[in-house]
Amino acid sequence: MRDKLKKYLENKEYWKIRKPSLAMLFLYDSDEFYRFRGAEALGYLCKGKTARNFILRLFWHLSDESGAYCIGAPLGIAEIGRTNPDVFEGFKNKFVSLIDDWEVERKYVVYGMGRVSHLIGDTYPDSRKKIEEVLLNESDCEVIAYSILTAKKLNCCVNSCIEAAKKLEGVKVKIYNGEKFIEVIFPEILNISYVF
Repeated sequence: MRDKLKKYLENKEYWKIRKPSLAMLFLYDSDEFYRFRGAEALGYLCKGKTARNFILRLFWHLSDESGAYCIGAPLGIAEIGRTNPDVFEGFKNKFVSLIDDWEVERKYVVYGMGRVSHLIGDTYPDSRKKIEEVLLNESDCEVIAYSILTAKKLNCCVNSCIEAAKKLEGVKVKIYNGEKFIEVIFPEILNISYVF
């Protein structure tokens, strides 16, 4: 069964998964590719009340009280929010606030912010300021790479992007571009014409 579900994710045949709970299982997967694809499947499968319930469940799985920490939860929240903007409206501030939680996988929050960039222009905390803070203070190369791409989508932080990329000159990093993992090098990431 699991192998069949993986094939559906690989081929982006999300409708064949049918149940959002099956897609959610992949947010825990040891293979990062399936975390991203599982989140995309959640976005495809969750609509309306189901979307709201799954966003609540994913936030719960990020809390200490849940006892079942879900590493890919920020990806799932973003993908559900992207396809359900009316539902996400009530969660967007809380989602952007995840960037300040050092126990959450920050690269997934930043990637998610890029995926919902058209929905988070008016958040509190300010999504643009948060991305700039990450660019100025982060040491993780993957987080910086996703932050540069997210900043492009938010149309902000040009100087901070350049500064962050120059500090890491020559460093290679693998990132998910919405289709597959690619290797990018700093500061050439600034010239990437597509974004996830």
